[in-house]
Amino acid sequence: MSTKVIVYDLLISCPSDVMEYVEKIENEVHRFNNFFGRSNNIVVRTRHWSRDAFSEFGKHPQELLNTQIVDSSDLAIGVFWTRFGSPTERYGSGTEEEIERMISMGKQVFLYFLDKPIIPSVFNAEQYEKVQDFMKRHKDKGVFFKISDEKDLVIKFRENLELYFDGIIKGSEFKKSTGSKEILWVDDRPENNVYERKLLEQYGLVFTLALSTQQALHCLEHSKFALIISDMGRKEGSREGYILLESIRKKNYKTPFIIYAGSRKHEHVMEALKRGAQGCTNNAGELIDLVIKNLLLT
Repeated sequence: MSTKVIVYDLLISCPSDVMEYVEKIENEVHRFNNFFGRSNNIVVRTRHWSRDAFSEFGKHPQELLNTQIVDSSDLAIGVFWTRFGSPTERYGSGTEEEIERMISMGKQVFLYFLDKPIIPSVFNAEQYEKVQDFMKRHKDKGVFFKISDEKDLVIKFRENLELYFDGIIKGSEFKKSTGSKEILWVDDRPENNVYERKLLEQYGLVFTLALSTQQALHCLEHSKFALIISDMGRKEGSREGYILLESIRKKNYKTPFIIYAGSRKHEHVMEALKRGAQGCTNNAGELIDLVIKNLLLT
């Protein structure tokens, strides 16, 4: 029996020093298609200039690549280590141009920076500095991930890919059943959670950000929220998440409260539940599950 399948094209973009990872990414996409994709009628096709571009003349090589494979791709993965690449007419490298072009079109980009030992004989200080500058510019855009090695890359990429498509598949149905709901997110470094907020926005959720306990309490006095997400340690103190939780429960606010911090050890989860929270985690996937579960109950 025939089944309608949605096809997405994934652009793989990276400088020469991480070319060996292209095959690893393609293998992981193949596994994704065989399991998650097959179950949800999704197919992801990879694109890379080395096998998907064709000979053409009349424009700058990068302009031709943009027309041939970049602009028609639905999402992208970029990987950097020590090299930034060769400059194009408009950008510092072809990889930078492809990533910036995809972002400007509002498309999903997964961006990874390898943080593993560098081989001195192939190290280029100028190239590495460009990579670091590029990383800093994208830290607060929700596409930034730092990884330790190729194994970590594969694990993180697979997780990000599944979370992204899970949001697409389930998000529209969730919005239909619950409508738009507002969440108060308390964290003194909101740039660290851009990725998670973007995923949750696919479910129709909107956010108010608070940088401190005092600011959060002020928001709660003037607005009604469907759920609260809080970090634990802030400039105010190392257990500020619990202080906020205790303060709102004393005010008889029944709003579901989830702690998104640096640990999900059993003892920390149990303490959070004992204090009146609905969950505690440091994992993006588990956070989304907790949020959706608690919003469906409200």
